[in-house]
Amino acid sequence: MHTETKITLDCPYCKESIYETLNWFKKSYFTCPACDKGLAANQFAAVIADLEEAMNASIEEMIHGQPHSGCCGNKSSCCKG
Repeated sequence: MHTETKITLDCPYCKESIYETLNWFKKSYFTCPACDKGLAANQFAAVIADLEEAMNASIEEMIHGQPHSGCCGNKSSCCKG
């Protein structure tokens, strides 16, 4: 069973934390559960994009291991700074 990732973002109006799924924040229109003011996806688009990019990078790292810088760390000849 797959569960959606929940995140916490602050309402730009009342500054209360909103704990919901990523897709909830992507809706074209929704209201803050604390202050009932209207919110739109574009208000959170930049932070959602950054979070998704970080999550995707984390998944890639889990699948493929940590990115390699080209230095094995074992030989002084391969790590010339």
